[in-house]
Amino acid sequence: MHKTLAAMIAGLALVTTTSASFPDTTIYKITKLDPTARTVTLASGKEYVVDKSVSLDGLKVGDQVKVTFTTDPSGKNLATAVAKP
Repeated sequence: MHKTLAAMIAGLALVTTTSASFPDTTIYKITKLDPTARTVTLASGKEYVVDKSVSLDGLKVGDQVKVTFTTDPSGKNLATAVAKP
């Protein structure tokens, strides 16, 4: 009984800790773009730190973009893709 309960708790802990790393997407207009700091702020008010592998060329304030991102344990949004839909 105790082994089963311990296994269930361990499984739940694994699901809880790994679920935060699944990518999510959002679509909003860019309100602030800082290519030097590699950050994009959207009309939602959220700021995203853009991965170095993602090109910011051709993007400007006012563009509507689709952002694919994960959120790290500290709450920072990490964009793995930024593109016009």
